[in-house]
Amino acid sequence: MKITVVGHTLEGITMASCLAEIGNNVYLSPMDELEFNDNLFEHPSMQDGGLHSVFKLQIDEKRLKVSGAINTREYSSDLYVVSTIPDDKVTVLSLLDKFSEDERCKGIIFTCSLPVGEIDKAIEQHHLPIAYIPEFIREGRALEDFRNLNTLTIGCENPELLKLIKELYQPFIQSHTAVQIMTVKEAEFARFAISAMLATRVSFMNELSNISDVLKIDIDAIKRALGSDPRIGEQYLNPGIGFGGRQLAEDLLLVSELEYSQPDNIGLLNRVMEINERQKETLFRKVWRFFKGDIRGKSFAIWGGAFKPNSSKIHNAPILKLIEAFLHQGAILNIYDPGCSEELSKHIENNAFSNQIGICDGPYSVLDGADALLIVTEWREFLVPDFDEIKKRLIQPLIFDGRNIYEPDRMKERGYRYFAIGRGERT
Repeated sequence: MKITVVGHTLEGITMASCLAEIGNNVYLSPMDELEFNDNLFEHPSMQDGGLHSVFKLQIDEKRLKVSGAINTREYSSDLYVVSTIPDDKVTVLSLLDKFSEDERCKGIIFTCSLPVGEIDKAIEQHHLPIAYIPEFIREGRALEDFRNLNTLTIGCENPELLKLIKELYQPFIQSHTAVQIMTVKEAEFARFAISAMLATRVSFMNELSNISDVLKIDIDAIKRALGSDPRIGEQYLNPGIGFGGRQLAEDLLLVSELEYSQPDNIGLLNRVMEINERQKETLFRKVWRFFKGDIRGKSFAIWGGAFKPNSSKIHNAPILKLIEAFLHQGAILNIYDPGCSEELSKHIENNAFSNQIGICDGPYSVLDGADALLIVTEWREFLVPDFDEIKKRLIQPLIFDGRNIYEPDRMKERGYRYFAIGRGERT
């Protein structure tokens, strides 16, 4: 099958690579000239678990070609897959007009986040068959997620296009894959419902962790009790300092707008987002209380900055709130993150307090002369560090852990003051 994937993004690069890997001829195009990247080998997404080697192999094998723009004449395709969100300049309808120039085109699949009902409006005005498949690949696990689908939700009301989609995705469907067929509008809303549910669980656990601090009980015991109940399950019950990332935030904003359109809404999702934004400053508040409000001139080492492990992105990440809070109080920050140093450096360049912050190239050099260590992202290399070396480099053995990666009792035995989220010492 000949397929054009639109989007020089993690989703687009992953989909194009995986579809080419199983024998399709795939063309990868940008949405527009602003998204075009003439050297995709250096794209941040290429750091994602083996994606670089798969992408390169498919290009070498000539099953995957990268184009500088959508070209329906040179790259005529059976299917067009849109994996990136059209902006004001490139609307859904203008894309359909472009694709309809290709007489070979049998259908269009949107996998990006779109307002509910957007595709139905396009279907009313266009003859091309259109489907919607919400994509939920996770940064850091993109290849694994696409090759081994846990769920496949297909919004399609055209029988012929549905046949093509099933054929296209069949190699990625495992015995455990839950395949759901529904209308386009239902699939659009299903995406938002899933994002909203996950965000609500995270914010709920963060609220419980704050209550645990007040009650002086261990949130980990509460998490185990919740996870053992089959009605609740174990997923997304880890308290921390909030979630980040571009896609989840955009999904939540869109679904909260739908919520507000209801006459009797109580603003649940808006509250979820408010809790998350407040939670991002939790470590700052703990540090502030520990030092009795006097942190001017004090130095803090930070491990992590990316919004999640194995990511190079800092969009909506807690580190952004922490940088702002600490620097405005006159503190000095030194940050080490194995994945997002470049993005952090760009962010810091535009900060009025950039002389108070540094980016370090190692997890131990960042500790030298620091008054405390703050853990912001739970990268694997932070899970079992050299605690003797940490203690040697810090001014005092003091850790504020925003991801609960260490055991409080064990940290006490090692001689550390240890403050975590809903566990450890309380301030």
